[in-house]
Amino acid sequence: MENILFDAYKSKNLDFKNRIVMAPMTRSRSDNRENKATELTAKYYQQRATAGLIITEGTFISPEAVGVINVPAIYSPEQIEGWKLTTEAVHKEGGKIFAQLWHTGAYSHPNLHNGKKPMAPSNVNPQQQVFTAQGFQTSEEPQPMTTEDIKQTVNDFKQAALNAFEAGFDGVELHGANGYLLQHFFEKIPISATTNMVVQ
Repeated sequence: MENILFDAYKSKNLDFKNRIVMAPMTRSRSDNRENKATELTAKYYQQRATAGLIITEGTFISPEAVGVINVPAIYSPEQIEGWKLTTEAVHKEGGKIFAQLWHTGAYSHPNLHNGKKPMAPSNVNPQQQVFTAQGFQTSEEPQPMTTEDIKQTVNDFKQAALNAFEAGFDGVELHGANGYLLQHFFEKIPISATTNMVVQ
């Protein structure tokens, strides 16, 4: 069987130099007040731009989406500018890069939201260890989302996608797994402690 892994691939809108895809991995290196991607972020992804496609670490779509410290976001002008460093660096090496858009839902902690409960589809506590500025802490009962909260979150995802293209990304991926917000809406039973996901 012929090995085509290193062959170029042409999709409807994009040309990839090979068929290797780098999966998202949370790095927790955006330790700045604005939660911006930095020059260090750009260097990290530039070093991996030999892959045909890079999908970034999960990128928060709004302040309400936050579920771990030091992760870059894409809801403010400063964050858009920060990500431009990365997209330009990857494109300079001939690579393509998608932004993974992320809302952690109940997999969060009030310490990440100025004392407010994180939003989720229900009040089920997933009993997860959450990485906060005070170290790992166990998640607490979240605040069930209202219809207006859901509509706002849909708009937040939409705006984040628009921001991603403004920042120079070639596409976006929605994080819909691992017990985070979107998967909560896909499940017929509540997400519980049977799903174990912590940031290493």
